[in-house]
Amino acid sequence: MAYSDAVIPISHIRQFLFCPRIPWFKQVMAFEPPEQGWVSQGKRWHQAQNPRHKRRLNQYIKGPLQHATDVYVRSESLGLHGYIDELISNQSQCVVVEYKVDTHKPTLAQKLQLMAYSLAAAESLDLNVAAGVLLKGDARKQFQIYLDQHLKLTLLRVLAELRAVTRSHRMPSSSASDAKCDQCEYLRYCNDR
Repeated sequence: MAYSDAVIPISHIRQFLFCPRIPWFKQVMAFEPPEQGWVSQGKRWHQAQNPRHKRRLNQYIKGPLQHATDVYVRSESLGLHGYIDELISNQSQCVVVEYKVDTHKPTLAQKLQLMAYSLAAAESLDLNVAAGVLLKGDARKQFQIYLDQHLKLTLLRVLAELRAVTRSHRMPSSSASDAKCDQCEYLRYCNDR
């Protein structure tokens, strides 16, 4: 099965918007560089954040509530799969929560990733998504992301572009800045930076 027909990891959406070469290196060239220090730092940060904010997130749906972390979701209709950082749910609704280490306003890439997780959760868990929330920094910055039709259409456009790039055997162009390239684990593979 060609990658363009396969189920795409949801994390590739954010990576594609950072630089289209990252998912291309992963899927087409099958390069998987060693884990960078900031990745393991992010994993430790996720584990530390989980118990700190539960009461604040309970405002979106009524209880009794269940909190689960690293919840696997899959959308056959969109061809996506991944692990949600945290899912808060009752019998019929859920809140999709993603943790981000940075403290800046949410980026388009972060919003689209959250939208993709929300659509996959609705489909695979058969729950109505009441809210999508980004917890940023030390989990004190909480951003509710409006999961509207405009964001969904943007996601569908980006997914089509991502599939087109990974369908090709040519390394895609990159408009990444030097600052982005300096932090990229694939820099040594680009040969044009």
